[in-house]
Amino acid sequence: MDVTEAHLAMNTLLKKSAIEIMSLNGENLLRAIDLKDAEKASKLDEEGRLVFNAIRAAGNVGIWTKDLKKKTNLHMIVLNRALKLLEQKHEIKAVKHVKFPTRKIYMLFNTTPSSEVTGGAWYTDQELDTDFIDSLKAACLKYITARSFPRNETVRDAVFGADHEHYPTATEVRRFITESRISSIELSVKDITSLLDVLVYDGTIEKKSPFAIGMEDFSDEEDGDENVQWSYKAVRKTTSRLPVEALTEVPCGRCQVFTFCSENGPVSPFNCEYFKVWLDW
Repeated sequence: MDVTEAHLAMNTLLKKSAIEIMSLNGENLLRAIDLKDAEKASKLDEEGRLVFNAIRAAGNVGIWTKDLKKKTNLHMIVLNRALKLLEQKHEIKAVKHVKFPTRKIYMLFNTTPSSEVTGGAWYTDQELDTDFIDSLKAACLKYITARSFPRNETVRDAVFGADHEHYPTATEVRRFITESRISSIELSVKDITSLLDVLVYDGTIEKKSPFAIGMEDFSDEEDGDENVQWSYKAVRKTTSRLPVEALTEVPCGRCQVFTFCSENGPVSPFNCEYFKVWLDW
């Protein structure tokens, strides 16, 4: 096949909507179109085919009518007529975008909108489901709290030693939510992580770097790395008048006789029973 025959063949396929031209790095390329979509487009008039192909190219994120007008270069009256006809044939559908509720977004009729459009697991009928979110947050916090502190009836406000590494990760929290059947919706690790981030911002839990990674080897860029398994620890509520900081993590920060403690006093770090328990790894 020579160049002339190749051009004729390409033009024929373009007219039948079997292929489309796409631009990549300033170079025009040809891409095959799904046979079913190509067959549907071939039965439409020129305006309908332009609109259908533009909507199909938008995929599961859809396309706004204003952007559709720019892409097809059709007059608004002609565009609306084509959209109405395609909707009547159940070839396309209008969907609501959670971020832009006043915009009319179109996509192919059998396309499932992306989470970017629907809002994902946290939205029901394009409305933020606050009750669902609050119940999941409470369940996550309860699970993390149970894994954050030792059960020690003899020592008040007992804490794990500094070498403790078995704080739950987002994967473990997701497993707990799934096995407990708290949610009827399948949640991803990313969904759970977004919930845990809210709890971190609320100050009810704290994010701990992976135990196997030394802080000197850990960079800020790795914070968003999906392969990095962060763990989470509950922040214990305290009635102490001391500010919540690193000091309150050790027994001294919550000690009832803190003011009497001194190196040569009746109470000192050398004979402190709470300090010994905390350091007993």
